[in-house]
Amino acid sequence: MSDRGKGIIGGYESVSPQLPWYSDHFHEFRGLFKLLNKFEKQAYAAIANEHDRFCKFNNARSESHLKKRLGEYEKAIQECAERIDLYQRFEELLSMLIPTLYFFNHEGQPHYRQIVKDDILTIISLLGELQNKQVNEQTATIEQHIDDIIWCYQQVEEIYQSLSTQIDPQSLNYLCLAWQHQHLANQTKGASKHYHQDELNFWVSCAEKLLVNQSETAFKLVFDSLDEMVRSSSLIEMVNSLIRPYLNSCKGQITQETLNLIMFFHNHRPYKTGKRKGMAPIEILNHTKLDKHWTESLFNALALTNT
Repeated sequence: MSDRGKGIIGGYESVSPQLPWYSDHFHEFRGLFKLLNKFEKQAYAAIANEHDRFCKFNNARSESHLKKRLGEYEKAIQECAERIDLYQRFEELLSMLIPTLYFFNHEGQPHYRQIVKDDILTIISLLGELQNKQVNEQTATIEQHIDDIIWCYQQVEEIYQSLSTQIDPQSLNYLCLAWQHQHLANQTKGASKHYHQDELNFWVSCAEKLLVNQSETAFKLVFDSLDEMVRSSSLIEMVNSLIRPYLNSCKGQITQETLNLIMFFHNHRPYKTGKRKGMAPIEILNHTKLDKHWTESLFNALALTNT
C-alpha cells in the first residue's frame, strides 16, 4: 500500500506486479480535509469581518457615511452567512465519510467493497451540490481512483469469512468492534482516545460473556488476524521519514553502503514506544531475541565482512 508517488508505483510494478496494490486512504482524502480547515478559517475570518463592518457602521455619523457603511455591513453579513453555511455543510458530509471508511459498521459486520463504493459515491454526489470548484476538483480525483480506494476491503471480506467458521457470529462481531476501537484509540488523543478505550473494554466484556472459557483464545485469533489488514502506507512513510534526513544532508547522492547502514540500524534497534516496544524488527521477523545492542551487532557484522 502506498500513495501515488511515481517512484513507489514504478518500483512496485517492476518488482511485484502480481501482488495487489492498495491506494493509501490518508493521501486520497487529505485534500478534502485540507479544504475543511481552509473553509473553517474563512468562516471565522468572515465573522470577524462582519463584526468589524458593524463597528464601523455604528461609528459613522454623517448620512453619506452611514449609507456607505450600511452597504458594507450588509455585504459582510451575506458573505459571512455563505461562508458559515459552506463550512457547516462540508463538515457534516465529511463526518459522514469517516465512518464509511471503517472496516466494520456499528454492528460489527464488515464493510464490503461494493457497499463502501456506493456510500463514497453518494457522499461525492452530495458534495457536488455545494457547487464549489475546489471541492469538485478533489471529488473528481477520488471518483477516478474509487476502485483502488475500495480494494483494501477485500481483506476484511476474506478474514471475516475465515473467522466466522471458528467463532460464533455475535461474538465475532463484538470482537471486531473491539479491535476497531483499539485501532482508533491508537490514532487519537484526549477525549476521543478515552472514548475508544471505553468502547474497546465494553465490547470485549460483551464477547467474554458469550465465549466463557474461550475468550482469550478468540480474542488473540481475531486481533492477530485483523492486525494484518492495512489501508494506509504507514510503513512506507516511516521508512521515508527515517531516510529523508540522510538524503537531505547528502543532496540526494546517497550510496548503497549508506543505505545498508541505515537498514541495519532500523532492523536491529528496538522500538521505544507502541505495542512493539522493546522489540527490534529483526526480532519480530525471525522470532529470535537479540542478545546484543545494535551497535555491537554492527561491529561484529563489520568484522565478519572484513575477514
